[in-house]
Amino acid sequence: MSADVIARIHDQIRDVAPELKTYPPASVDWLTHALAAADILIPWLVGTAPELKTHVEQVLNSPHRLRSQWNALRKDTSLPPEQIKAFDRELSYAKILLEFVSGEAVSTIVTAHLLAAFPGSGLKSNGKSDYPDLFLAANEYVNLPKFTRNTTEYGAALKGSPPRPVRIPDGMEVKTCRDVIAVDCHHPHAGLHLIVLFDESTGEFRARDVCVAFLGRKDYRESGRNTTATTVKYSFKGEKFISLLHPPQ
Repeated sequence: MSADVIARIHDQIRDVAPELKTYPPASVDWLTHALAAADILIPWLVGTAPELKTHVEQVLNSPHRLRSQWNALRKDTSLPPEQIKAFDRELSYAKILLEFVSGEAVSTIVTAHLLAAFPGSGLKSNGKSDYPDLFLAANEYVNLPKFTRNTTEYGAALKGSPPRPVRIPDGMEVKTCRDVIAVDCHHPHAGLHLIVLFDESTGEFRARDVCVAFLGRKDYRESGRNTTATTVKYSFKGEKFISLLHPPQ
């Protein structure tokens, strides 16, 4: 399965080669960088996808399962009634929180797991508002220009202290979607995207799939603006994404 997914991701990368060859700074061979990053990330993602699915489900379902265990234990417990009521109350609050589980919250769970699981701490994270979410620590970025907000050229740069590579097309963006793959964003970023698709039924969360795709600008849809002052928004759906849990037959 790993070789098939790598081959398909390579095809997706080469499909946007003209964009990568002109992506700033053009002195960097982003096509080669993206292919090399895929060779490292994809086999690992294929191997870790089942564990990631299990981890997401265990974290999201822990309050529900704790409630089930407590219901089985409470009838035999010798705790004072006020402590039993307090425990029930706290579990009820946890249930309320679960009703508002968002894609952003699940993305945080996924990102933390990937950072902890990657061999040798070889994945690093970017700032919350920076693209991509993760990058390979072993890659060399010292020659990238310093990030400035007022630049007219959108491209890779070094930001913060210690400097982190942002807007690079050889990292990995993490997205999570509830029920269906549909993502809104502020820029049509080129790069590898990982999506965990989840749903919820009768109080239980399920990670339905873990998917990857390498997207280019042409894979995004630009939304219309109501006024000239409105920020341009972009979106993409799941057409290009490849399942890491359900290989094609």
